[in-house]
Amino acid sequence: MIEIRRKIVHAAGIFTIFLIMWLGKWNAALYILLIALAFLFLGEYRKDRDKYKIIKFKKLDEFEDLLENGFHEYERPNTLPFRGATEFFVGCFFATVLFEPIIAIAAISVLSLADAISTLIGSYHGKYKLPINKKKTVEGSISFFITAIFILLFFIDPLKAIIIAIFATLAEMLPKIDDNLIIPIVVGITMTIII
Repeated sequence: MIEIRRKIVHAAGIFTIFLIMWLGKWNAALYILLIALAFLFLGEYRKDRDKYKIIKFKKLDEFEDLLENGFHEYERPNTLPFRGATEFFVGCFFATVLFEPIIAIAAISVLSLADAISTLIGSYHGKYKLPINKKKTVEGSISFFITAIFILLFFIDPLKAIIIAIFATLAEMLPKIDDNLIIPIVVGITMTIII
């Protein structure tokens, strides 16, 4: 159940593309960076919140405990608070800064939707682990590939969409590299080269 909640929030990251469309490349990049920094600082605060408190109020502590319990429902156990959200927005920031707006929007869309769907399919229906990354499944990777193609078809022709989806899927499979960071960069680079 935690993966469903996490990936619904992850998929909601698609709304960062509206920042690019409404504000333009550089203003959107600034807002996305500020969101990433906010999650980073909030995560640091949550990790050691008693260390940062100057004044203690019982009602404020109760409110923070309530929020803390709610946040735990969206995080993987034994990870830094808001790590996934921070890395997601850092990936969106790099895509926005490095690529033309339409390419950044495509890259963020693949990250938001294909990655969310692949995790859900892999977590609940995956039976076969990938040989190169035991944390991921064949079923999840196939669903990532198919979803990426459908997303990319809004931006480019089918053959190019398939080629870019192959590279993005290979990047998503990599162990020890966070897919929130690598997927938008790989999609952006391959789109830039192919287009």
